[in-house]
Parts: sequence; C-alpha cells; structure tokens
Amino acid sequence: MEIPGFQIERELSRSQCTRVYLASRLHPYRRVAIKVAHCADGNAANRLHRLRSHRALQPGFRHPHIVHLESAGAAGPSLYLVMEYLEGGTLDQNLVWGLGVPKLLAAVSGICDALDYTHGEELVHGRIRPANILFRSEAEAVLAELCPLETIAVDQAPLDARQCNFSSPEQEAGAPLDLRSDLFSLGAVLHHALTGEVLRGPGANLGRSGDLLALTPRLPAHLNSLQPILDQALATEPERRFQSGAAFKSALDAVCRNDSLKPFTVKTEAVTAQEIKRTDNAPGFVHREFLDGAEHRPSRRPSRRLWWAAGLGLVLAAGAFYAVQEPSRWMPTLLAWTGLAEDPALRSAWAEAQSLREDPNAKLPAIVAGYRQVLALDAGSEAALQAIAELSEQWRQGISASLERNDLESAAANLAEMEVAFPNDERLVDLERELINRQAANTLLGTTQALLRNQGLSQIPAATVAIQTYQEVLRLAPGHAGALAELAALAEHYASLAEQAAERGDVDAAIIYLERATTANDELPVLALVRERIQQATTALTTIEELLQRASVYRAEGLLVHPPGENAAQLYNRVLATAPDNVIALQGLDEITSRLLTDAARMFEDGNLNGVEALLDQASATGIDAGALDEIKANLDEKVQALSTINEKLLEAEALLGQGFITEPQDANAVSLLRDIQRLDPDNARAAELLEQAALRLAEVAQEAFDAGLHGEARHYLDLALTVQPDEAQWRVLRQSWQ
Repeated sequence: MEIPGFQIERELSRSQCTRVYLASRLHPYRRVAIKVAHCADGNAANRLHRLRSHRALQPGFRHPHIVHLESAGAAGPSLYLVMEYLEGGTLDQNLVWGLGVPKLLAAVSGICDALDYTHGEELVHGRIRPANILFRSEAEAVLAELCPLETIAVDQAPLDARQCNFSSPEQEAGAPLDLRSDLFSLGAVLHHALTGEVLRGPGANLGRSGDLLALTPRLPAHLNSLQPILDQALATEPERRFQSGAAFKSALDAVCRNDSLKPFTVKTEAVTAQEIKRTDNAPGFVHREFLDGAEHRPSRRPSRRLWWAAGLGLVLAAGAFYAVQEPSRWMPTLLAWTGLAEDPALRSAWAEAQSLREDPNAKLPAIVAGYRQVLALDAGSEAALQAIAELSEQWRQGISASLERNDLESAAANLAEMEVAFPNDERLVDLERELINRQAANTLLGTTQALLRNQGLSQIPAATVAIQTYQEVLRLAPGHAGALAELAALAEHYASLAEQAAERGDVDAAIIYLERATTANDELPVLALVRERIQQATTALTTIEELLQRASVYRAEGLLVHPPGENAAQLYNRVLATAPDNVIALQGLDEITSRLLTDAARMFEDGNLNGVEALLDQASATGIDAGALDEIKANLDEKVQALSTINEKLLEAEALLGQGFITEPQDANAVSLLRDIQRLDPDNARAAELLEQAALRLAEVAQEAFDAGLHGEARHYLDLALTVQPDEAQWRVLRQSWQ
C-alpha cells in the first residue's frame, strides 16, 4: 500500500473490509494511523466527496475523548482516513493485560462525555464495542470509528457479529436509533468488562429468548454497588435507561465517591497459578466462598491423633515388609506415597526439565513445559516455581539486552518464544512496543544516513534535517547507539569546521558551524574549547555587537525571518550559538515570535493562507520556537481543510447547476450545496453569485411554464425561485397575479 506523503511501517489490524496501518507522515514527521477500505466499484474519487462531507471530518469537530481524524483521501481504488496514532491499545487488549476497576469506570465516564458531544452534533455511533474504545494514555479513553469508512466504500458494511453482542434491542429490530441506544451498548461493554461475558453470545444471561433482553445480567456480590447502574443502562425500553451520557457518568461518579468498591483488577484472560499466589491475600481478589454468599463450614474429620496413629502404623508395616522381602515393583510408589522415598515419575520429570535447561539448543516453551510437568506432579514444588521465575527473568533480560545492542532479530525471536511460554506476562507488552519503536528508529536511521551520504556532512540544510531525524530516533529508542554515534559525528565535524573558521578569523562562519554542532550534541567536550577560541578571536566581540545592531535594524524594517541569511531571527541565533546567555538576543527572539503570531492572526482574518504558509516556511528555517510554529500550523491546516471543502462544493454546485439539478434531487442539488458553502463562509461571493443564477433560472422556467399554459407548474417553480431569493419584489407581484 502506497499513500503519497506517508511511509507505511506495518499493519496494525484488519477486518473483512478494511486494513489499519501504522505510518509516518513525512513533512512534518509524525506517526499516524491510516485506515484503508477498497471501494466496491473501484472508483474512489466518486466516493471521496461523501467521505469528506461527514460531520466528523469537518473543521471544529474535536473532543478530548474522540479519536482525532486529520484528513481523508483516495489512493487508486481505495479510500483512506488519516487519524492520530494511539499506543495505549483497545479496551479488550487492556482487559487481557488487567485493568483496575477505577480506571475502567473513568474510561466509561470519558466515553459518556464523548457520546453527549457526538449526539449534540447529530451523530449516532451505532458501533459501541470494546474494540472501538482505545486509550490515548493509561487513564484517557477515546472513542473511535465515528466515520464509517467501510460503509461509504462498499455502500453497506457486512454485519459484524462482535457488534451484535453489544447492540441495543431497537438496533437488533432495525428501529431508528438515538443516544439511548449508544448508552445501552456502553452499558453492555461495561458488563462485559466486569464479568468477561457478552449479552448476545453463547451462555448469555437473556432467558430462553435471545432476541430481547429478558433479564438484566447479575453481577458478582463484590460488584453489587454497580448493579443499579447496569439495571438502568440495560433496560429494554429506552425510556427507562439513562437519557444522557452525563446522567450515566454521574451515577458512576457517585459509586466511586462513596468508596463502596474495593480496589481490584478485572482481567478477561485466565489468571495463572503464580498470579493467584502473588495476590492471594491482596485487596481486590475475592475468594469464591464469599462470592457465593455463604461461609464454608469445616467438614467433620477424624481427630488428628487417629490420623497420626494410622499413618504411623502404615509406615511401620511398610518398613517391616521391606525388611523381610525384596521390594516389589509397586514398593517405590508406596514409599513415595508415604514420604519415605522420592516419586520416580517426579524424579524423571525433574531430570528431563533440567536436561532441557542445560541444552543450548532447547527452546524456552519446551523448557518451561518441562518444569510445568514437574508442577503437574507436585504443585508445591518450590524448585520448579523458582526455575520458571528465573527463566522468565533471564529471557526478559536477554531481550532487553538484545534491544540495547540493537540486535532486533534476536530480540524478536526471543520475544516470540517468551509470548508462547508466558502468554499472560504483562511485561511483554512493553518489550513488544520497544521492539516496534526500535524497528521504526532503524528505518529512520538508514534513510537519514543515505541522505547524508548523498549530500555530504558539510551541507547545512541536509545536516539540519539529519539532526532532527536522529533526535526523533532517540525519542523512539532512547540511548540508540547508532543515532548517538551519528549525532556525535555531526557535532565533531561542525565543531572542527567552527574551530578552523575561528583560526582564520571568519567569526561569522565559525558561529554558524558552532550552532550546528551545539544542536547535534551540546555536551560534546570540544565545544567549550571552540567557544573559547571564538570568543578569543580579535573580532569576536565586535562581530557579536554588529550582529545585534544589524538584527535591530532588520526588526525595525520588518525583516524578521526573511530573506534567508539576512533576517533578525537568524542573526540572533548566531549570537546565541556563541553566547547562549545573551539577554538582548533572547529578548529579540521572544519579540519576533510574538510578532509572527500577530502577523499570522491578521493573515488568517484576511484569508491570506498563502501568506501564512510562506511565513511558516520562512520561520522554520530560522530556529523560531517550535511551539509557536505548531500553533500557526494547526490553524493553517484547519483553514486549508475548510477552503478545500468550499472549493470542492463550489465545483460540484457549478456542475449541478449546468446539468439543471437546481433544487432536485434532495440530497444532491446545486442550491443545497451553495447553502452549505454559505454556512462555512458567509461572505463567499461566488456562492452568492451562483445562488442568484439558480434563482433566475427557476424564474425563467416558471415564466416558460406559464406561457405554455402549465399554471400549476409555473407557480411551483416561481415559489422555488422565491425560496432562493426571497427579496425579489417583482417575483412576488408576479406570483400574486398568477393566483
């Protein structure tokens, strides 16, 4: 899959109709998720307008608990959506790893806020399920799948059985849906998270009829405080449910405030024996007898003295028998049972496990299986439990060491073995994420090294891009040896160039080179010596003063970030490369940043988006604060998207007007499109002009119909013309004369 402007890294997930990829936006660099759907007719361009007109893709549609959709496009026969990439996984994945109930309730509360927002925007989600609830961070849940890409691409998306498990009764019956249907589905998701069960699946607690919700599922005793909330959320009749997300959230908050819930963890995967041992006495794990609501009374057993007497007699009898006869075949088993000898099967299993552990070619799953065979014969074997724990830690440390060495092939192979041997180990998630980031970092590293080989280290523009990319590599893989080495090489190269320039008295060039060296690695020891030599140069102080004076003149003349090399911002940065604490240069850059924000705001008001884009390009090359530039860039992206939408609608309206589709059909006519444009841009002159043309054409058709004796049709078309241009007095007079 190739999408212009993006580099596809790997596939994240797939369904029958769609694929989701992890990708990197190339300019500016940022990791995103891209969802792709192949169009049923192969003509993505015709369907792209429908996709871009979806409410979730319009400017201003944004909520902290909704996945941000950045843009939509077409590539060949496929449509695609670009959205923010979330590393926190889905609700289902977090439940597999284990999720604290307070965090679960906080996540559901956030989705309640999101649903209130979407329904305020007249959107019904209709596909609330665990896979569509993602985590931006450990405590921040977001709602995905608001824009139905697959439905637009193939006209009708196939039925997803997983969604049926969480759909409301009215959704199952094909009735109209509203907010209360989505809240029912959210209640079903909460029930699934707490119990591991689904409402419409094998074993669902729905009575004999699986079509309607006959019985509200019951929660275990330790979750009783949440039962009234579940009862209301999953009520069959919409009128009995929560009527807003705020009401649902308020009920959850009330339970959290009264401390009726103990701090425990919900987990959909089976809990391992080691987890039970670790948490047997910990808060949050409730023993079965208390869940059943009754104490287990001790059964009647013979007194301990009788048992001791019987056991002692059996041991003495066995000893006497062993003294007078040769041991029979069953004697070792008898002695093992009485504790006088070791179980031969257990001894054999232990020897086999130890042999596998000492075999350098043995795989981890086989070694662990050997020790688990020991535990199957002796569940309390401390030696086997310790060996398994040691293997887990040894393998994890080995994977971490491989990642540190950047030996990703070994790390991936060992991680695959560990996932088979310890599928419930939560630490594997972090190792897998680190492996993925390392792989992405290596890709960026290789691309940048190729760039420098082609351009050369001394080309400042190429070096600037390389430094930024190497720093991104270090963000993905902290301590990455390759990126650190490349940055050190760049720093040493430019430090050497700066030193040479200082020795020949070219302080300006020395300062420029020193700036690049400092950006690459400001802790390089040689930089202190280079700064000292520059400062010792006979013209250094004079040059800095001249730079400050020239920068002041450029500021007065408005040459803040342009032209390249001769603007105030670059001159101040040259001063700071030599004297990082120069107050005049620091204050000058702050003032330039403030003026740039003001100029950008004025250009936005004037609609001068080209000017804003040029301003951004100029400022990016001068070292202006990235936060301010990001703010301008975000506003520009929003305005450009709105302008693109308006231009597309204008072209479509002109085409429909030329074809005669003025007010019909209802969902695709020129007048409705032009009204949409005026809502986005009330002062759009072209839209007003086209509306006037549409009204004149309708009035002409009305007159032609009247002249032809079609008086009813004539009045109809003149009424349509008046709906478009209601202020035309002569048309109103003419309409009255046609009564």
